Amino acid sequence: MGRNRLASQFAWVSAGRLAGALIQAVTLLLLARDLGPDGFGTFSAAFGTAIVFQASLDLGIATLVVKERSANTCSPLIYSALCLTDRLGMALLVLAALPLLALAVLLDPFFYLLLPLAVWAAAERQADVWLSVPLADGDAKFNTQNLLIRRAATALLYIIGVSAGFDAALSFSTSMALTSLISYVVVRLFVTARIETSLPRTPIKTIIGKSWPYWLNSLGVQARNLDSLIVSMVAGAGQAGFYAATSRATGPLRILSTSMAAVLLPASSAKGPRELQRLLRLVGIFAVCSSALYGGLIVIVPAAVDLFLGEIYRGAIFPLQIVLAGLVFAGVASLFTSMLQGVGLQLFVAKTAVATTIICLLFVFLGGLAAGAVGAALALTVSFVVQVIILATRLISYTREAAAPRRSAQFTRM
Repeated sequence: MGRNRLASQFAWVSAGRLAGALIQAVTLLLLARDLGPDGFGTFSAAFGTAIVFQASLDLGIATLVVKERSANTCSPLIYSALCLTDRLGMALLVLAALPLLALAVLLDPFFYLLLPLAVWAAAERQADVWLSVPLADGDAKFNTQNLLIRRAATALLYIIGVSAGFDAALSFSTSMALTSLISYVVVRLFVTARIETSLPRTPIKTIIGKSWPYWLNSLGVQARNLDSLIVSMVAGAGQAGFYAATSRATGPLRILSTSMAAVLLPASSAKGPRELQRLLRLVGIFAVCSSALYGGLIVIVPAAVDLFLGEIYRGAIFPLQIVLAGLVFAGVASLFTSMLQGVGLQLFVAKTAVATTIICLLFVFLGGLAAGAVGAALALTVSFVVQVIILATRLISYTREAAAPRRSAQFTRM
């Protein structure tokens, strides 16, 4: 991938994801104000668990499709993998709905209001997997348009629902479900017209054999979304609300790193050490710029919390500042992850993701137990630092290993 095309891809993907995440963050902040810390803490625990369910049935197909499509646009594996995703979507719908229904019957009728999240979890996951085809083709514009329309429609429907007198949780979950379902239908029609659908089907065993390292990494990363549930269990719904407000408010700030990571995966595939060193310099520039950005935001956090969430959420100020400091490491970890996957070290990445997530959730449990939202935020940041150290060490050693044969060949020719 050329430098200009790489920059164009990153610009489109990052701009779209950033705008979409900002819209979603504003919607979630409105929901936080409408529900209060206790209600928002309970909602966030369910919402985060639904994201983990998404990752549990993802099987790594989205990342596999991007890499396969980048290498061979006519690969029969692509359509077969997408069809497998449709089957998994139905299983995800049931997997997400049954716990919510059980909690509503046995614990709190509030969970009835969150049942549409099961539809959202299934439809959004399927749409995102199908969108990996135009992303691999370099058509970031379509992905951007789809995301922005989906997020804007969700925000609009939520505001309309609340204004009409419907419960805030029901309005949000229903809006998410409707927009994701429509998005999936549109994306499926668009992508089907661009891929070969008449080729022999690839066996499911073959697909899973190639995708499972990506799935393990995705599951390891997304399992971090159980953090709000853990904080709720050990520190109460109020502290979970402060912590959840922190994680949801900082979500848009991770878009730049995840966008660049999506572009770096195909860009780093089958590259030599010199090209990888160039990409490493880009990561260094990103780290410096993001440090300046997050450092400035840390200063304005108290005023921002009072303005957007109100006095009731002042307990979220210090946790938010801690997480902002850790986002530099979270961003760099995302970039290193894509680069290592691109050069074929996806199994190492997956093992690292699982290990650091276990560390994260254990630290969140202990931190939440000892110091509520503040302890949990500190635990999250420490886990990002550990992940960066592990990934950076392996990437540097790989670059040196790849450069060694070339140096030997040069000396031989002399």
